[in-house]
Amino acid sequence: MKGRQKSRSFLSILTILMLMAIMGACSHNKESNAEGKHRAKVYMEGSFSINMDDPRATVGDADYVFLARVDKKGKTVYKNKVQIETENGTKEIATPYTNYKVTVLKNIKGSLQTDQSIPVQKAGGIDKKGDSIVIFEDDALPEVGKTYVFLAYAQDDGSLLISGPHSNTLVANIDRTVTSQTVNAYAKQSDVVSYYEKAFDHQITTDRKRSISKYDTSAN
Repeated sequence: MKGRQKSRSFLSILTILMLMAIMGACSHNKESNAEGKHRAKVYMEGSFSINMDDPRATVGDADYVFLARVDKKGKTVYKNKVQIETENGTKEIATPYTNYKVTVLKNIKGSLQTDQSIPVQKAGGIDKKGDSIVIFEDDALPEVGKTYVFLAYAQDDGSLLISGPHSNTLVANIDRTVTSQTVNAYAKQSDVVSYYEKAFDHQITTDRKRSISKYDTSAN
């Protein structure tokens, strides 16, 4: 997939999903959705060209780092579809990607539009059967109404992909009424925002082809 080539060096997700489908490789962790249904978490694994536990590296590799409130969760789409043979016959497997609308409150890296809802896509989501959440370890699906620091990759079509461990980190105690004009008072008190701002100041950049988001104000 083009977008995946533009970000980091991933182990074949197809292979991982095949292992999950054939061996039932899911953890015992459960997560409740808004309707109270418990779903098992299935972890994707990746081989990365950067240290995913070093924020200087993840921030340096990302195209955009920003504080944003999640406005809406959209549809889950399924990519990399393939038919595999199991002991119970042929089965189709695919990687879930979840669509969201977010409002950027503060740019840490890059210059995305603020105070208006823009779309992003998150690698991960509910599987096609609806009984599991597929996600990278050390990652989580964003929740509507909450605010996170996101690390995003611009795709060839100008869209934004959020993908990988630690690609969105919750920032607590930011009211829904906060805008880009009033967010600094909250951001100054946030250890998470400070953490990523310091990482940006000391970022370790990677030499790769980069694209620009269609929501980047510096490109307009």
